[in-house]
Amino acid sequence: MRSFKSQGFEIFAIAPVDQYSDFFKTEGIQHIPIKIDCKGTNLFNDIKLICKLINIYKKNRIDFIFHYTIKPVIYGSLACDFLKIPSIAVTTGLGYTFLKNDFLNKIVSLLYKFSLRHVLDVWFLNSNDRETFIKRKIVKPENTYILHGEGIDTEYFSQKQSTAAHEKTTFLLLSRLIKEKGIEEYAKAAAKLRDKGLNVECLLLGKAENDNPENISIEKVMKWHNAGMINFIGESIDVRKYILNSDCVVLPSYYKEGVPRCLMEAMSMQRPIITTNNVGCIELIVDKVNGLICEPRNVEDLASKMEEMHLATDEVRKSYGINGRKRILDFFDEKIIIRQYHEKFNSLLKTNYDKRFHSVIQPISFRNKEINKNFVSFRNSFRSFFN
Repeated sequence: MRSFKSQGFEIFAIAPVDQYSDFFKTEGIQHIPIKIDCKGTNLFNDIKLICKLINIYKKNRIDFIFHYTIKPVIYGSLACDFLKIPSIAVTTGLGYTFLKNDFLNKIVSLLYKFSLRHVLDVWFLNSNDRETFIKRKIVKPENTYILHGEGIDTEYFSQKQSTAAHEKTTFLLLSRLIKEKGIEEYAKAAAKLRDKGLNVECLLLGKAENDNPENISIEKVMKWHNAGMINFIGESIDVRKYILNSDCVVLPSYYKEGVPRCLMEAMSMQRPIITTNNVGCIELIVDKVNGLICEPRNVEDLASKMEEMHLATDEVRKSYGINGRKRILDFFDEKIIIRQYHEKFNSLLKTNYDKRFHSVIQPISFRNKEINKNFVSFRNSFRSFFN
């Protein structure tokens, strides 16, 4: 958003109010608050959401829209179709909806297919998600694009030496507190390491999502904490100090990830990682190069890999960290991602501007001949610019 604003675009952020909302004001970005029942299945509420989005887009004369996450992608794309506004749908991960091939999954697939018919492009963060959509005939291959994650600020998440002593290995899992992130497996693996008498500390940093059906309650987390299995440290907007004070970041996810941001942050700060050969995670991990791979939903294997990391020498851990940061710089640095945004945006705009002029502006009839003459002159100049 900052990069587009620097090029003279007027930027709107349409999103629910949360702890990040104040940042928009400091950046000169107009925040339009909207309530979205992300996990709800009430059709009446979803219809109201479409109507709200139509009103917002129309009132603010929005010219181009990027949609993120399931409901904005589906219902925002429908609103754009209604108003003939060009848009790009960014699927940041398929989430728990695609974990099961049930009735809800079929409904969501149909909604995706119907809503994405006229978007300019559908972007994915990994090839698995793209293949899932193509296989289900939700999108056409030629209308898809793979973006390597959502980017990471490698200067903000900079490489630093660990302040932790090698004798005690500190593991960190930072994630939303939902089941599919492998949090329970992490707690059980931590208990196994403790029972072995290994000098380790297993930290958990995260926020409970009470509206998520797969939420792990704070009460359950505190039971693990009080039993000495893990050390729960709540939630934080700035996670850098926790990564800095850890020796390894763990994410034993079997969730339909996009590309996990917590792992990118850890790699950017030169920390080794332990994660699964799961969708999204596999985009980041290279076994025994920047960390270790464990099997999803396998407590024994996770505990084994955590023990292996604990016993690894300082040289091995350091090499994992260096290799991880290099991988981030080569593929996932936000400068690369921002450049891809602008290249694709400009390409799509150039390809589709003429169709937009014909379908939306051309049918308008001006009574004033001078206005009509000026409009034709402007349109021709616009075309010449892109040609």
